[in-house]
Amino acid sequence: MEQSNPNLSTDFVKDMLAESPAKEPKAVVADRIPKLPKNVHWAVKAVVEPYPEDRQEAMALMSLPFLGMMGGDARFLYRNQEVHHLGFECCLVGEQSIGKSALTRMQNMLISKVIEADNETRQKSDEYADECIAAGDGKEKPKDPHYGTRIMMPSTTKAQLFQNLKNLKGKRAIITCPEIDSLNVANNWSRDGGANERLMFDTEVGGQDTKSHAGTSARVPMAVNLAMSGTPKAVKHHYKNAEDGLVTRVGFCSFPQDMDEEAEERARSKKNIETILMIQDILLSEAEGEVISIPQLKKQQLEWCAQQKTVSDASGNQSINTFRKRAAVMGFRAGCTLYLLDGKKLTRKTLEFAKWVSEYVLYFQLKYFGEQMNESIEENAQMMQVPVFARNANAWVFCQMREEFYYCNVEDAYTQMGLKATGYRTIVARWIKNGWVEKVDKDRFRKTELGLQICNQKMKVVS
Repeated sequence: MEQSNPNLSTDFVKDMLAESPAKEPKAVVADRIPKLPKNVHWAVKAVVEPYPEDRQEAMALMSLPFLGMMGGDARFLYRNQEVHHLGFECCLVGEQSIGKSALTRMQNMLISKVIEADNETRQKSDEYADECIAAGDGKEKPKDPHYGTRIMMPSTTKAQLFQNLKNLKGKRAIITCPEIDSLNVANNWSRDGGANERLMFDTEVGGQDTKSHAGTSARVPMAVNLAMSGTPKAVKHHYKNAEDGLVTRVGFCSFPQDMDEEAEERARSKKNIETILMIQDILLSEAEGEVISIPQLKKQQLEWCAQQKTVSDASGNQSINTFRKRAAVMGFRAGCTLYLLDGKKLTRKTLEFAKWVSEYVLYFQLKYFGEQMNESIEENAQMMQVPVFARNANAWVFCQMREEFYYCNVEDAYTQMGLKATGYRTIVARWIKNGWVEKVDKDRFRKTELGLQICNQKMKVVS
């Protein structure tokens, strides 16, 4: 039975018929990438201006690690009193020679002032090293100034990573990796089963202890953003396990399959460069202070997250339920970044962009890892002897309905299960949109042939 991937806006959700992708033919993902808002925020417009129109969505997402790194001293209040930094991990997926090198050019432009400052720091570090060599053996060496750079190379070792973060004293750093498979080398900072990458997303504390004074002992906030790219095979090799929580923390993207390969990236105008430099000045001037609360942005993102739970329940696609929470977080952080650029004022354009980021991230997480995640969910359910379908309340209620039913029957079914009956009209509307149900009259509905077929499949899973 053929599947189609949802557009991830609840207005365009399509039925994900199979409960277990492992038992159905491979899903066919509709090429309906969420488009940037038409009247996009001025900063986003400046960032993507030189890129062909069909690549602007991907490049808008890939700009977030750079922007977040520069504004990384700010902190924001999210749900359950969680304090969030502007941590982003994004990955551009594409075949060879498709234009992934745009990521390096973006870095050189968006964080040019950080690059300049880092170059000066590296020069001072080289001078310190020369002084140590000149001092020779047996002589007192100059005191270590503990220089730290905010741009780290993909080949950085674990010891170098922790020492540099220790030297930065909480300043946010970034690692840009144009070829993600270059991380797959011995002693690389990422060769830890993804632990460091998971800590980086939430700026959690990490580090290591050594017995030798020559080694690096550190316990530091993992304040590092990641901007990566690679071929589909290399990305799949790096993110081997959908269940370990790493892929839920990454914003994946790719250029459209029908992109105009002849279209060229344009040179930035003088005015555009001035805008980019202004963006850098605003974000780099942000000092750590009180935790910032943006209630309307938080409310929008949590409501969007709740809507995706409805989509997951109504469609039976459990991977949506898994991916939705951190997709909402990424949108929240994107909104926080634009909030800083607008002088700490919340605008409609910021809200629109935040929601777009969440929808875009969720689209590609499902595209690349949705099937694998669903398989993992089912395997865990089997180990716990809990059928996946039995945990899907909305789909379960659907199968409890007679061939013809009324609103009151749906409400009664929820009440009997000990669940709140609020929102059941929305659920019925979703069933209609999915093609499971047709409306007979004002309050009466009839299951379609597709709806009956789904019920038969689901009851087999439970039995």
